[in-house]
Amino acid sequence: MPMYKKIFVGIDNSCHSNFCIDLGIDLSQKYGSLLVGCHVYDASLHQRRFRDMEKGLPPQYQDESVLQRQRDLHSSLINLGLKLISESYLGVFKKKCVEMVIPHEELLIEGKNYYEIIKEVQGNQYDLVILGALGLAAVNEQVIGSVCERVVRRVKTDVLVAKNRRLEGKVVIAVDGSAASFAGFSSALHFAKSFNVKLIAVSVFDPHYHRVAFESIANVLSQEAGQIFRFKEQETLHEEIIDKGLAKIYQNHLDRATRMASVVGVELDTVLMDGKPYDKILRYLQQECPSALVLGRTGVHNTNGLDLGSTTENLLRLAPCNVLLAGGNADAMLNVEDYFLESHRPVNEKGCAINEDGPVKAVKSDQIISDKQQITKQVPVWTQEAQIQTERIPSFVRGVVKKKIEEFAQEKGYREITTQIVDEAKALFIGDNSMHSA
Repeated sequence: MPMYKKIFVGIDNSCHSNFCIDLGIDLSQKYGSLLVGCHVYDASLHQRRFRDMEKGLPPQYQDESVLQRQRDLHSSLINLGLKLISESYLGVFKKKCVEMVIPHEELLIEGKNYYEIIKEVQGNQYDLVILGALGLAAVNEQVIGSVCERVVRRVKTDVLVAKNRRLEGKVVIAVDGSAASFAGFSSALHFAKSFNVKLIAVSVFDPHYHRVAFESIANVLSQEAGQIFRFKEQETLHEEIIDKGLAKIYQNHLDRATRMASVVGVELDTVLMDGKPYDKILRYLQQECPSALVLGRTGVHNTNGLDLGSTTENLLRLAPCNVLLAGGNADAMLNVEDYFLESHRPVNEKGCAINEDGPVKAVKSDQIISDKQQITKQVPVWTQEAQIQTERIPSFVRGVVKKKIEEFAQEKGYREITTQIVDEAKALFIGDNSMHSA
């Protein structure tokens, strides 16, 4: 099944609009997609402006009957003229599609541009929207047009923001472990296979923020407040466990991406960086000059109702290449890796998935029960007080720290994790830097 069956292409006769047409044709040739070229014109805007200027007309035009005749004439000319101009814009799209034998449709809509595009995309089953980063009204130093930004924020469909007509060479995909980023990675894998591009997954973690925050807090926190907050202990926890643990977390995201790529036979390069995510990715793009950047709409710190994450928002404006925003429906893709791996498992002649781990061995039911009991014995139980104690750890690394504590408890033979054991483990971790070598 093609990845993009129906593609919306925004057209306004700007150079970026031409990029959109060329990119749409490239995609259609690979996926057999239907291209729908759309132009929106607003005749009512000109009519309102004509009325606004009536007071400045010479005296001979101020008579109401003369004014009405001028209004009718102006409206007729504007409506007809804008329609003819708009049809000529779509004619460029049609000509290119016919020459390349691309299935296509032309759509001419009257109304407010961004509003009508949003309504069209939301009301129809489009798999991808292609929009120019800038339009006809672009000026120097402008990085993104108002129509593009308004549409991107309001539609959940994947959006390819065109900044050039290339989809070749290198494609960079930003991975942060979120469902949206892996939805984008899945799209990038399709691009890699279809366009024979070099795929590079980048992941950026930011250990520096905590240091800046603690320096700021130290300047205003009283001694008494510091004792209540346990400032020194929290600072040590961040420096010795959390900051260094972040590298391991984000490396795991890249390892996960590598597994997905290997399933479909795509060679993947991975890059792990530390720093401000958008800044590091932007510098990497400027250095590597890829043709496209693939991003999730939101990242791992997404909250309900957020349309774009801060990293995505910055890179949408500043990235010097095409930008594909993916994962608008990420709520339905929480298990995107499992779905991806399952959908690419090899099948036998009967269409059944093949277990690549080898033949399944027969196991007696009492053996299963015994194994489950053994597994249960190996996992220590957390007391409620110990659970509450770990709530002070930031959520995005809490799992890593808790796993380390569980491993410590298992090594010591503890069946229950209490606050005392948490303190023991914490003291050991702070004094042992070997755990940070990964």
